[in-house]
Amino acid sequence: MADRWMYRIIYLSTAARQITPEDLESILSHAQINNARDGITGLLMFHDNNFLQFLEGEQAAVMACVKRIEANTMHRQIMRVFAGEVDQRLFAEWSMAFARPATTLPNAPGVRAFDAVRALLPDIERGDRRVAIMIRNFFSSFRDVG
Repeated sequence: MADRWMYRIIYLSTAARQITPEDLESILSHAQINNARDGITGLLMFHDNNFLQFLEGEQAAVMACVKRIEANTMHRQIMRVFAGEVDQRLFAEWSMAFARPATTLPNAPGVRAFDAVRALLPDIERGDRRVAIMIRNFFSSFRDVG
């Protein structure tokens, strides 16, 4: 039986300033702690100062998380590309995975290179084709990872 209470938001944003590896490690650490507490799972992708994030969980928790993100001055031009109920979690095992072209945060749990996410695309597509398309589009928007 599908969990109809499941809610997903997908957004794109641009960093307001140059993001450092230390910034990324802090973002990931805070997200993992907050999301584990709030029952949120997801994937955060980052490249060339652009973010693509998938958040899923109970609607109130996801909306509260998005409000915190939107209030964070590290982002600008936040654009929600999807928000709604879904049948299942796509990132159930990921309290918050973080993906970037090459893993430069070797000691941070949950960090994956884009190749690892690319390898999971068939499974993601079986769960929700729209999400797989968004990930592929994010990859293709950068010459060095397309």
